[in-house]
Amino acid sequence: MKKFFLLSLIPFLLSLFVGCGNQIETVPPLPGTLPSILTAPEKIDTDIYFDATVSMKGFTTLAADNVYITLPDLLGDLCGAAGEVKFYSFGEQIHELDGRSYRNFATPEVYNEAITAVANVVDRADTSHLSIIITDLFESDSDWSNVTQKLRDKFFANQFAVAVIGIKNSFHGEIFDIGLNAAHFNYNSADNPERYRPFYLLVMGRDDVVKNFLRKFNERQTLPNDTGYLLLSENLTETASDFSNFELDEVENFYSDDTLGLDNRVKEFGLDKFSEAASFILNWNYEPPLGSCPLDLSDFDTDIEIFSVENDEWTPLTKNDIRVSLLKDGRQSGNFLIKVTLTPEKSLTEGKLNFVRIKIMPKESGYKLPSWIEFWSVNVDGAAKNFDGSKTLNLTRILCSLKDSVFATSRPALMNINFVVTP
Repeated sequence: MKKFFLLSLIPFLLSLFVGCGNQIETVPPLPGTLPSILTAPEKIDTDIYFDATVSMKGFTTLAADNVYITLPDLLGDLCGAAGEVKFYSFGEQIHELDGRSYRNFATPEVYNEAITAVANVVDRADTSHLSIIITDLFESDSDWSNVTQKLRDKFFANQFAVAVIGIKNSFHGEIFDIGLNAAHFNYNSADNPERYRPFYLLVMGRDDVVKNFLRKFNERQTLPNDTGYLLLSENLTETASDFSNFELDEVENFYSDDTLGLDNRVKEFGLDKFSEAASFILNWNYEPPLGSCPLDLSDFDTDIEIFSVENDEWTPLTKNDIRVSLLKDGRQSGNFLIKVTLTPEKSLTEGKLNFVRIKIMPKESGYKLPSWIEFWSVNVDGAAKNFDGSKTLNLTRILCSLKDSVFATSRPALMNINFVVTP
């Protein structure tokens, strides 16, 4: 009888395993989108736009510490290693340059445009390419709000990045539209680094491509000119901050599972007891990329979404007792411990497949511009006599507007904690 009972039990056990297999095969795709995978493409084409207005001429006239006159060759070499490079000049209109005529931008003669329209370049930019604009951040009619709007709609709203590289360079030439009377005057830095005037590279494209360009450009800088970097992106870390990089430290009432064979950015857990509190601790190393905004990590926001499978579809749940804490790990600089705690019966649906998405973001008050920007910025009220030619008019206001745009549009994230809890 015992043997007969065991034999009769086998088909029942097999049916359970087959049933579980069928359940796994019919799991619907996870809701929403996973954080992007930051891998640079094998090939990326680059479009480089030189501001040909008269205000840029002064960067070509002095030899001392002159990074600007080496820029055409540097960018051609640096970007040409990754794909096709096309050069353009612009004022009010945009002109494609033939052959190696772009090298003329190391000489004063080509700077004869009267109107600067960076906004037109943003309109023209191909988001599948890397786009680089070389300019002094002067925009005719002081219409940088229009430029910011276009960058927000075209790049930030579509999860692309925008970076700014500022470089102090020797300068002898005219500076225009200063003060209420739009005055202009001649400025000569001579060979004094404290009087050098900044020019800027606006770098726009895919997040990973922009970050890669910043690293390579920084490595190729050989002159001692002051250089500042600003990166505006929804990804606030150098490498992906998700389960593909997290180290699981401590687990309570959870156990690791891999039944579903999920993307490695999503962790799969099973539960020991549905009615008891469960938690896990992640060991996370914060690696800010070059040019990233300084962050206050003592306080942060969380966006938490919970779903369970109902009738082969993910259904949002409103109950939520999930708590997240972020603490510095004194054992290693830059290391943090992130603890996620929940009571399954208060947050999940029993007997169902559940998915939890947690996004950790800095607060707006803790998302600051790098300090170099304020030092390089000057505001002029009234007469142009208050203007300092070694600084950029309203630089802080311009770049703060860009920072606010990326924060409002795509809300930069420190990390994405995505996990599935199996029934």
